Amino acid sequence: MEWLYCAVALRAQTASFRNPDFQNFQKTFPLPPPTTLMGLAGSALGLNPRAAQDFFVQGSFRAGVRGAGRGQARDLWKYRTLPGRSVITRELLVDTWFQVVLGSPDHAAVRQLAAALENPAQALTLGQSDSLAKVLRVELLTEETQSTSCSNALVEGDVLADVLAQAQWGKSFSLTVRDADPLAYQLPTRFQYKSDYGVRTVVQRRLFSFVGTGGLHLPNKPLRGVQWGVDFIPTFDL
Repeated sequence: MEWLYCAVALRAQTASFRNPDFQNFQKTFPLPPPTTLMGLAGSALGLNPRAAQDFFVQGSFRAGVRGAGRGQARDLWKYRTLPGRSVITRELLVDTWFQVVLGSPDHAAVRQLAAALENPAQALTLGQSDSLAKVLRVELLTEETQSTSCSNALVEGDVLADVLAQAQWGKSFSLTVRDADPLAYQLPTRFQYKSDYGVRTVVQRRLFSFVGTGGLHLPNKPLRGVQWGVDFIPTFDL
């Protein structure tokens, strides 16, 4: 059965996707990780966090995301110093845009997602409760494709290792690193919940790379994804 994808374009004044490697400073990832995409779709469907994860685990889904913030800021999140606690600042992406795709061979489930994103059961947020997201457009895409290039996207695996492998064999390549941060992270992809809204613990991680504005070009290793207008969005198993 052919894959069907639901594509949604979002805007938000702020967004923040916490990097768990930082403690007293809540640094943000440049894009929402896989579990945030599940939570976004779950909110649209009116599901609690555990039920949202179950919705995707029980089916065969792929997801993808592109986007960026047009600026960054730091928000004083906790400002009172108490015993055993520290003042905490949180990094924010400002004036953000995102393109999210969610696909499956189960066309009924994808159409259900599209209808929910057009008329969400709950407010949609991007990483924190006060980062409200506005849905600009929802569209169904019926074709998958491949591309050797992408930008501002989340890609599964360590793309830096792929680039170095091409360089070793004298192949052409290009890659621009956004800043001094590591490019690849072991991101949570599954949680175990004690209750529907209770404490959760990470039970599965996978390696992903954040590709910035400079983009990625791998002529000998095309990426699977979908084309939405002029933009290619690489996808990964959710």
